Amino acid sequence: MTRSTKKTKKTAAATADGMRLNRYIARSGIASRRNCDKGIKNGMVTINGRLVTNPAERISTGDLVLWDGASITLPELFVAVMNKPSGYETTMDEKANRPISQLSVGMPRGAAPVGRLDIRTGGLILWSNDGELVYRLTHPKWRVEREYSLILAKPPEKEAIEKMRKGVYIAPREFSKPKSVEKTGTKTLSVVLTTGRNREVRRLSKFSGIPLIGLERIRFGPIQLEDLDRGKWRILDSDEISSLCKLVRLNR
Repeated sequence: MTRSTKKTKKTAAATADGMRLNRYIARSGIASRRNCDKGIKNGMVTINGRLVTNPAERISTGDLVLWDGASITLPELFVAVMNKPSGYETTMDEKANRPISQLSVGMPRGAAPVGRLDIRTGGLILWSNDGELVYRLTHPKWRVEREYSLILAKPPEKEAIEKMRKGVYIAPREFSKPKSVEKTGTKTLSVVLTTGRNREVRRLSKFSGIPLIGLERIRFGPIQLEDLDRGKWRILDSDEISSLCKLVRLNR
């Protein structure tokens, strides 16, 4: 008797019942939410053999969802925190000089950084394989706090700190106003933002007249680095994951 080598196709679990198709695919780790929408509209997805081009189509328990012919399902939720060293680019492109993916060995398929830190900035960066969680944590709508430690070239003037607190234009029609700015030492500041624009802290410091020599992110929402070594990562415990999901009103 010949043994069949045909792979069993995975179907949608009960936890996916009623979920939007684009959200389901994003959570599977196949692609970003934006690329999921593009793929669906371009005819890459079928549900139970039926071509579906509407990203808002709802999933039902037991549905067979195929992306480019391969069945997909929801993976076990993975969320981790990493202490990024400066000198690494927040990119998964292996062609980059020093991509942060080099530090992600051991993470499950589909895990990606939550937002970005520029190449010269170190500190806390979250990772997850849940596309919807990544989307909500980084979208300005949810106003998730990011706290940074600024190391300065010299003690800051009071006027400069007040200017930063009131907010400044960091580009034409682009205004940045921190949630808080506090002195933590003679040459250090704590700055909390609820936005994650490109190089926002560096531009904020420049136009406030506060020269930087070092920058670290030390908190993202309720998650802190604590004693995590440089270049290392750890999986968040259930309470930490729950606090993140609650912050962006996501039921996980």
